[in-house]
Amino acid sequence: MRKLVVAALLAGVLLGTGAAWAQEDVSLRPLIHGAASLVIPGLGQYLNGEYDKALTHFVVTIVLDVGVWYLAEILPWWYPSYYLVSGVHALWALYSAIDAYQTALELEGLSFQLTPTGPRLSFSYNF
Repeated sequence: MRKLVVAALLAGVLLGTGAAWAQEDVSLRPLIHGAASLVIPGLGQYLNGEYDKALTHFVVTIVLDVGVWYLAEILPWWYPSYYLVSGVHALWALYSAIDAYQTALELEGLSFQLTPTGPRLSFSYNF
């Protein structure tokens, strides 16, 4: 299970960096903000300047961890509570990282979309 999560994270990072390296002038800011939010949900949003969203992501992380841990304590003894708590936390951290990455891309004037035909990087200009 752990190897599958690591492989999924590496695949996501490689797809994201592959799209970022396609442009000539490379900015690592979106990747750094996404990685920061993966480690501490809400940190990438804070770095993007979205302070209310950063606080919301961090509070939701705490509430999810405490709530799921409490739920895991009342489940039967044979239920793998560690996987439940860490799985919910990992899913929320992944969502937070993707949100921070996409917002940082939009701040750079780019957008990254996953379509049925594959990933697509598009440019937008505001006049």
